[in-house]
Amino acid sequence: MISLGIRCSNSDFTYAVLQGTKNKPHMLATNTVAMPAGFRQPQALDWLYQEIERLIAAHGVEIIVIKRSESRRRNGARDTRLEFEGVVALAGHRSGQVPSFKKVSSTIAKDLGLKGYARYLRTRLDTSPLEGFDGYSSKSQEAVLCAWSELEK
Repeated sequence: MISLGIRCSNSDFTYAVLQGTKNKPHMLATNTVAMPAGFRQPQALDWLYQEIERLIAAHGVEIIVIKRSESRRRNGARDTRLEFEGVVALAGHRSGQVPSFKKVSSTIAKDLGLKGYARYLRTRLDTSPLEGFDGYSSKSQEAVLCAWSELEK
């Protein structure tokens, strides 16, 4: 199975493509891509849609896992991120019916075999199967954990 983990923000998106199993994940690609400067929101949404379609086609993605915003504060930045997350799900649906899931940290922890506590991702998760994980940015780590959480056992 090939899993695509996505972590959106209002200025970029970070993705990780993993293959294999939960016990033996293999990193195919990871990157943070900045939104083009000067794009208005509709243009940015269209651009993101095309980028996700490209990633799905390039890697043969079979499932998408989106790191859901956990902010409770309503503001423009959160609303923008939620719109980007929706576009990612739509791109998956339209690209050959690739299923997508939105997950928070506690769900990711549970799906990786831990109790459903977000802090366990930092304190108890053995990331040694993913070489170089500790060197990734926090956004990349979130994207990797998303993709890893849906790999088969």
